[in-house]
Amino acid sequence: MKIKLLLLISMVFIGFIVSTTSNVVASNYDIGVEKGDSFTWKCNICDKKKMEDLFGKNWDSNGTGLFEELKRGNQMRLTVKETDKDFKIYNPSSLKNEEFFSITFKKWIWTNDDTWGDYDYKDQITHYSDPKDYSDDLIFPNCAPIWLPLPLDDYLKEIDLYEGYSIDTRSRTITAISCEIKKYDLKGDYPTEYINIHAIYNDQGILESYKLYIENHQIIIEIVLESNSIPPMIEFFIPVILVIFYLGIIYLMYKKVLIG
Repeated sequence: MKIKLLLLISMVFIGFIVSTTSNVVASNYDIGVEKGDSFTWKCNICDKKKMEDLFGKNWDSNGTGLFEELKRGNQMRLTVKETDKDFKIYNPSSLKNEEFFSITFKKWIWTNDDTWGDYDYKDQITHYSDPKDYSDDLIFPNCAPIWLPLPLDDYLKEIDLYEGYSIDTRSRTITAISCEIKKYDLKGDYPTEYINIHAIYNDQGILESYKLYIENHQIIIEIVLESNSIPPMIEFFIPVILVIFYLGIIYLMYKKVLIG
């Protein structure tokens, strides 16, 4: 009888562990943010004259997202309005619907107004559900998007990226992207000289820092994530606490069996 009870307890514990990881097993990729999550970035460095030399006069006003009206000392905020893991867009070339991960968010473009006020507009970021659907020799907008699906390293490895990209996944919780762009390698014969972008992402797939360099490691743009609506340490400790709780229950049940 005791053996059967212990076996039942073990099965309950294994079931709990499986349930906590089922979201990873069930799908290759996932969205790491949720409705209501809010993120604020600050621009520490912005050499506007040099950016104009590199990318032309419209570098900060052509709907490129991260650079829109960028200015040193200002902040940008995104608040997630909704997410969709099964978003479809019709492709007239293939005559079929293609599947995407989608995030719709409220956006406050770069401002020095601490009160924020009303958001400027709603926008959407999409990524293919299957990274292999991306075209060859891909260069992301600004060379590094604000958000990427999880797990980052697996997702990025399946994309045929531009030759200048390199992915650093030495950390389990942080992924770094570097992208070296040769002179005149982008549309419109930009940039006008060699540049190097270095971007770091957190465990939600959110851009944590962004630096754009030119030769001699001179930083032209530096953007950092200043606030995150979900503290990473809390995200880490919640599953740990749950495991400890279940282990405590199993211990008490096991002790009761021995006494009984």
